[in-house]
Amino acid sequence: MVHHASEASQSVSPAIKRFIWSRLPSWSWIPLAVFLVLQFQGALLGLTDDEAYYWVLAQKPALGYAYHPPAVAWFIAAAEALFGGVFDHSAALVRLPATLSAALTVALALFWMGRAGAPARRISHGGAVLLSFVGFFSLAWMMVPDLPLFLGWMAAFVATWEICFGASRSRLFPSLLFAGIVLTLLSKYSGLLAAGSAGLAILLWAPRDRRMSGVLAVIAGVIVAAVPAIIWNAQHEWASILYQVRDRHGGAEVSLKRFARFWAAEALLAGPLLLAFGAAVLRGALHSSEEKKVYRYVLMWAVPGALVFCLQPLWSDFKLHWAFVVWWPLALAFGWAFARQDRAARFARAQIIYGFSLGALVLLSCHLPLTGFVNRAFSGRTPDPRWDVTNDLYGWQKLRDFLREHGGEDAFRIPVVGSRYQTAAQAAFGLGQAGTATLLPRDLKARDEWPSLGVSDHEGPEWPILKSPVWYVADNRYTEGPSFRNANCVPAGRVEELRWGLPAKWIDVWRCDPSSTK
Repeated sequence: MVHHASEASQSVSPAIKRFIWSRLPSWSWIPLAVFLVLQFQGALLGLTDDEAYYWVLAQKPALGYAYHPPAVAWFIAAAEALFGGVFDHSAALVRLPATLSAALTVALALFWMGRAGAPARRISHGGAVLLSFVGFFSLAWMMVPDLPLFLGWMAAFVATWEICFGASRSRLFPSLLFAGIVLTLLSKYSGLLAAGSAGLAILLWAPRDRRMSGVLAVIAGVIVAAVPAIIWNAQHEWASILYQVRDRHGGAEVSLKRFARFWAAEALLAGPLLLAFGAAVLRGALHSSEEKKVYRYVLMWAVPGALVFCLQPLWSDFKLHWAFVVWWPLALAFGWAFARQDRAARFARAQIIYGFSLGALVLLSCHLPLTGFVNRAFSGRTPDPRWDVTNDLYGWQKLRDFLREHGGEDAFRIPVVGSRYQTAAQAAFGLGQAGTATLLPRDLKARDEWPSLGVSDHEGPEWPILKSPVWYVADNRYTEGPSFRNANCVPAGRVEELRWGLPAKWIDVWRCDPSSTK
């Protein structure tokens, strides 16, 4: 009897496997490959300064933070709660939500291509075009707010398409739209652009019997996501919102040079052919063609971001990744057109070669100091490590051993202090559970993000009076030393990190003790 049952289970198992594999789309291996490659890359490297800061925020989940809404910290906190026993305290655990978000974003994008009419057998070709967006995918292993933003954006994009043009009347898509809008707005305030695109598309193109449910999903998503932002900002003198709309762009002036620099950098990161494909999208949207519906829909999502992020560098500083939400819908259209073998996508193979080649170079440069090699070859001198931003991924993991060696029994009883969020956050993550770290001085925005630890006399932008001993850290990028008003600070030494014989990072450490002089 047992023998027959065993044979039955062995015969059923392959049948179940065949059933599952037959239901999976032919492109399903692409999101899995994206996840594995990005997770492997992220597990081998230390955290960036911003990632370490988001990890600090995740240790105290809140309704908002100084610079961004809370999604990035919530994602990290959830990963630590669910998988902390698997990954322990590591960069791999911090980055797990990023790599999962990237993989799910790709899966939703490929799903949309099929729903928009791309042949199933060629959707993987469209996926190759998507992955050639080197600025996004070569860095998608980093846990930054853009990863949950793109996931929410893609969910809203797919759901809105189905509400407007899909054959199904399922309630799944209004629910997906609601979730996507909430996630985009909890990731970045610029998620409002996605909400506007979704709402306008539904008003213009959705059938009458679906229009109300779609609009209500958008409105409900905006309201739900706005609640934590409003509560937090109301308790912090609207610091986060004012930073976004006023402080970040203070002292702006028109600069054609900066504007040209922006376009050159975006052409490099997105690929010149991807940017050029925007002309094909515009042409297809204006003329009567089979692709008209898709191209108009894509422009509905690209144009609002373009009006903000592609013009803003004309009068104020920019960050390179802000405009990625403009190029992403173009990449979707480029991949879709290539999957359909449209003439408009005839240069897609060149875009794929460009993106994959540059992407491989970016991934490799995180492990080999390529900038330093080139610099030394041409100048004959040891290069300044600050010229290579990948050096910021190294060095801080040595801080714990340094303090143990130089501090004896009191090494981890004394908190570590940094005067920049970058150094304080890297010190906090480097110490993990072994010690504590905080930021001093702390302004209103940072008050709830960092523990006071009872080491200073007040909160505010001025250097405080020290009440108990601290270690103070600075690195080769943020070099400011301690300026406590009553402390005797003595250099304890320097932590140094080399990459292939070239200097990558140094961390200066002081021991600061309160003195009677004020």
